[in-house]
Amino acid sequence: MVSHEGPNTAGGESARDGSTPGVGRRTVLTGAAWSLPIVAVAVATPAAAASGGALGRFVIESMLGGTWVDTQYYGASIQLRNDDTQATTLPVEDVTSGTVTVTFARADVGDVVPAVIANAGGTSPTVGGLPVTDPTWTAGGATANGDGTVTYTLVYAGSLAGQGVTNVSFGILGPTPLNSGISVTVTSTGSPTDGFVSSRTVTLF
Repeated sequence: MVSHEGPNTAGGESARDGSTPGVGRRTVLTGAAWSLPIVAVAVATPAAAASGGALGRFVIESMLGGTWVDTQYYGASIQLRNDDTQATTLPVEDVTSGTVTVTFARADVGDVVPAVIANAGGTSPTVGGLPVTDPTWTAGGATANGDGTVTYTLVYAGSLAGQGVTNVSFGILGPTPLNSGISVTVTSTGSPTDGFVSSRTVTLF
C-alpha cells in the first residue's frame, strides 16, 4: 500500500491550514488491500483569518477514495485534524461535535440513501483496506439538492484535542457501473471552533 503523504513529510501537503493543495488517490479495493493506485487531486480553500482565543479548526487533512469490496459503492476515508495553528491562545478547546458533507453530482450516484460507515465496530461493515473509523462517527442524511447534486452528511460526536486527528471511512451507493473522473466537494465544520469551514474538491479517477 502506498501511503498518502501527510503535512509533515517531504514533498507532502501542507493542508493543516487549508492553504496548500494535497493529493489523495482513488484505487480499486480487492479483499483487504488497495491496488492499482490512481491519482485524485484534492484542492484546499484559502485559510480564513486567525481565530480568536483558544479555538481550533476541524480541518480536512486528507481523503482517499476508491471502489469498495461491493463495487456498487464508492469507498472513501477522510482524516480531519483539530488544527490549533491559528489560535491566539493555547491549548485550544477540544472539538466535541462536527459535520462533514460530501457532495456528488446527481448523475454520479445511484439511489439517494445515507452513507454507510465502515470499520467503526458493532454492525459496521469491515473494510480492511480503509483506515479505521473512530466509533463516534455516524451517518447523517442524504439529500438530493435542487441544483443537480446530492449531499451526504457524516456526523462526529467525540472529543478531539488540539492537533488530534480523527478518521471516518464510508461507502456511498453509486450507479452501475460506477462513474470515473467525477468531482466531489467535501466540507467540514466543528464546534467549538472559530466558524472556519474547511473545503476540498476531489477528483475520483
